[in-house]
Amino acid sequence: MNPISRAGIILNAARINNKIFIKLCEEFGAEELFLNRNILSELKLTDIQQKRILKLLEKDSWPEIEINKAEKFGAKFITFYDLDYPNKLKNIKNPPIGLYIKGNADLNLNSVAVVGTRKCSIYGQNTAFEIAKELAKTGINIISGGALGIDAAAHRGCLSVDGVTVAVFGTAIDKIYPAEHKDLFNRIIERGSIISEYPISIGGEGWHFPERNRLIVGLSENVVIVESPEDGGAMYNAKHAKDSGRKLWSVPGRVSDELSKGTNFLISDGAKILNDIDAFIKEISGQSPQLEINFNSEEITPDLDDDEKIIYAFIQRNGNITLDEIVSRTGLNIITVQTALINLQSLNLINSSGGGRFSAEA
Repeated sequence: MNPISRAGIILNAARINNKIFIKLCEEFGAEELFLNRNILSELKLTDIQQKRILKLLEKDSWPEIEINKAEKFGAKFITFYDLDYPNKLKNIKNPPIGLYIKGNADLNLNSVAVVGTRKCSIYGQNTAFEIAKELAKTGINIISGGALGIDAAAHRGCLSVDGVTVAVFGTAIDKIYPAEHKDLFNRIIERGSIISEYPISIGGEGWHFPERNRLIVGLSENVVIVESPEDGGAMYNAKHAKDSGRKLWSVPGRVSDELSKGTNFLISDGAKILNDIDAFIKEISGQSPQLEINFNSEEITPDLDDDEKIIYAFIQRNGNITLDEIVSRTGLNIITVQTALINLQSLNLINSSGGGRFSAEA
């Protein structure tokens, strides 16, 4: 194990700023950490920071033991100086000294962060799923936090079309949190990666989750907040996006909806509005999404335009579905869907089944 990796894994575990790690490596040499205890004062570390480092240095072969634990889990540890350290993280505020990674995603490829509240609505969940799915179809990676709600929907949307997705943990990568996402994380590892800056076996402290948000944003060129209250954790992502120069997008919601107060505020504060998935994907990728719904022209009346055929086929297939669900799951904008529904009803192809739901005529 080379001196840079050994020093990196110790300073990372002691939660030392990356600038200190760079200073150690470039001004003194990483091996000095193990040869000269006076180096800790020369690096101008606080007493608490020095105690953390000394505690790890006093443990016999701790770096090697830690690396063995990671490898036993099927993961690797990389430092700021490794070739596979993602370049995008190097220009954020306080980049991590190192990362634990399990999986094979290329972290330098074009990526979009799709995040939001854990306690999301069905509309928010469906919207996150569809945004991630359509992005993945164009070859864009999806970055999120592996949490309940919007994060999980984004990962699943990407995986539904065999896309590449990355989950950034607020715990060590060997800690499955939440526990019910074990199968989801296994699928993510198959198609992408799980990553963390926290040492093996470390649990999720409350401050870890807002801290890890800078990595979710840092790995992405665009950040999408789907649904969030004003004090929601996803608002940290918005702040990091502004600080890091990432383009911030926000999905609007009803003014009376607590889950959309944060996203609506972001729009008023300058975030780009994401109210049309097709237009959003075209703007950031130069490609139009491939709609999953195919139709047979012999089975659907030729009096309909293509959007109407898509919506009609979707209602036939799903039935008893709301306007919001049609919008979020087809990716068509709300005006297009509303106009199409009026025409389909006038042709007696669909009917309103009550409660704002629509079904196809038998």
